[in-house]
Amino acid sequence: MSPLRHSGRILPWLLFCVCAAAFAEAPSPEPESAGELDKLKAGMALEFGHLVRGEFRTGGTFAEPIRNLGLNRDIVFLEQSGSVGKSWSLDAGLMGILWWPYTNTAGPPGTRTMRVEPKLSILSAARALGDGGTSGFLRLGYFPYKYNPDARNLGEYLYRSGTYPGNIVTSDGYQLMDHAAYDAFGTQLHITAFGGALSQDINLFAEPITDPVGDLTPAYEIAYSGPLAQLGLGAALNRGLAFHPSQSRPRDLANSYIEVQADPAAGRAHYVGPFLGAPVSVQGDTTQPFRVLHHWTQRGVKLMGRAAFDLGFLLPESVRSPGDLRIFAEAAVLGWENQPYFYEKRSQRIPVMAGVNIPAFRALDLLSFQAEYYDSPFNDTYFYNIGSLPIWKVENYATRDLDKYKMSPWRWSLYGRKTVNRILDVHAQIACDHLRLRETTTSPTEYELMLYPKNWYYLVRMEIGI
Repeated sequence: MSPLRHSGRILPWLLFCVCAAAFAEAPSPEPESAGELDKLKAGMALEFGHLVRGEFRTGGTFAEPIRNLGLNRDIVFLEQSGSVGKSWSLDAGLMGILWWPYTNTAGPPGTRTMRVEPKLSILSAARALGDGGTSGFLRLGYFPYKYNPDARNLGEYLYRSGTYPGNIVTSDGYQLMDHAAYDAFGTQLHITAFGGALSQDINLFAEPITDPVGDLTPAYEIAYSGPLAQLGLGAALNRGLAFHPSQSRPRDLANSYIEVQADPAAGRAHYVGPFLGAPVSVQGDTTQPFRVLHHWTQRGVKLMGRAAFDLGFLLPESVRSPGDLRIFAEAAVLGWENQPYFYEKRSQRIPVMAGVNIPAFRALDLLSFQAEYYDSPFNDTYFYNIGSLPIWKVENYATRDLDKYKMSPWRWSLYGRKTVNRILDVHAQIACDHLRLRETTTSPTEYELMLYPKNWYYLVRMEIGI
């Protein structure tokens, strides 16, 4: 094996070691300040609601209506923060989610009973940095990462949405509301300057779930925050540092774009396209001559831009809540490079989100409306779920299903929040977003459950915490 291929496997771990060494170089704290527990957060949340109108799809033409499907969740959480000396901060937390798997049929009791999902909510260590006019921190571990403070449901595309395939995520299937963040595993270097007006983030996040597990995504973000406007830009190289680069571009026949020469004697016409759409004579007998032109890859560049403008000063102080009349937007490119057939148009890989915080005259702490346009022609995650293949499932390869199945490019969401007292918060959400529920095998549903603006659900969350 060549040294270059060795480096593809070793380099990611070396980068982690460098970050760990940066922590190790910190001076040892004084014995009397070796460790202190700063804050304990404990509580529970009850979510109840219904998917009022949706549809369950398993293919391009089959759809089963969903009406008034219960979306209840019970959540308990416990988080502890601490510090070591003046430079270190530590966070650890656990949570448990009681949930019911989605099923479109009345199966045996095991498919309908409540499940318990234990989760690690955070486990990280951070070292404060500061020198002259700059400050920041270096964080390592597992933690929720959020770069867009205005994204309450839609948005946050740079990390939590895919590249190839460019599926958009608004829920992990367990936490259905107030979770517009990316569950990051890796390192974050955050640097601020000019009194916090300018910030930069250099991130290195590992893929913890989808094969090939362990690939690292390096990313860079820069943001400006002024009194009336905020701007941000970011770029990420999805799976840029791979342990097995070939696994990000699988050589599986299902992941092959091929050319088949015409054979009049055999009655076979010329064909160029996905192997799965090739003539039956080719799929049934792979000894038939064909040429592989391309293997699709998960690796790709994602770009993000966001902006926000505060117009709350136009409202009287007596009726204004923080964030009222704030207008914001975010757009991303989910894969800059074009690939054959599935990814030929870059414009179909650009989600655009815009929103506004609607003044509620202090009846609510926040009332946020978001709308999104994303003109992707595909929606399923079948091949990605079962084999991490960066392709979509298609019923009719000749037309890309456009004669059978076309979802709406529009999504919307309305979110509200109110702090009732010191221990009770109430959240509510009405949305038509990218909801995929977990099935009995804990896999997300193959298609989103709401594909048209008329599909919607509501959720109310009561959170009690100390």
